Amino acid sequence: MIALLAFIPIRRKNLAALEIGRHLVREGDGWFVIIPGEETKTGTPIEFRVPELLESYLSVYLEIVRPQMLPRVHCAALWLNYAGGALAYAAIGDIITEHSTGRLGFRITLHDVRDAAATTWALSAPDQIGVARDLLAHSDLRTTIRHYIRAIRAKGIEASQAYSVVIAGMRRKQNRRSS
Repeated sequence: MIALLAFIPIRRKNLAALEIGRHLVREGDGWFVIIPGEETKTGTPIEFRVPELLESYLSVYLEIVRPQMLPRVHCAALWLNYAGGALAYAAIGDIITEHSTGRLGFRITLHDVRDAAATTWALSAPDQIGVARDLLAHSDLRTTIRHYIRAIRAKGIEASQAYSVVIAGMRRKQNRRSS
């Protein structure tokens, strides 16, 4: 779930509602996440190919892990709860936060994932703001720009911290020479 979000930063509602055969679709040799506009917050349809990097993990989940959790064969939900039914919307955020804290060593929320996607584009291709808008399925470019402004501020803070380290090093060298 976390890996999928890292590449496809969809909103919690859409993540919780993913169904195999409806939203997660196999086409040719690839998997796609397809969410019609009427099911998204902004009315913007979402369509992403699941990256090849994740396909083997997705296959293991779909072919081995998920069937063991599924007492009801007819449940199409991608993410299952302990009873084998669809994972509740409210549980998604806790799962992301709990597993990121335990496995990565720092807390990540669903919104952090979306902010990270905008930040990545802001830092690596600031002239391509439209790509970030499409990635986050924002209907209004101003929403995306707010994410970019946060990213630019973060980059400024990072630059300021790096500058402080350089200055402190130069002062230490100067003090050693003076001594």
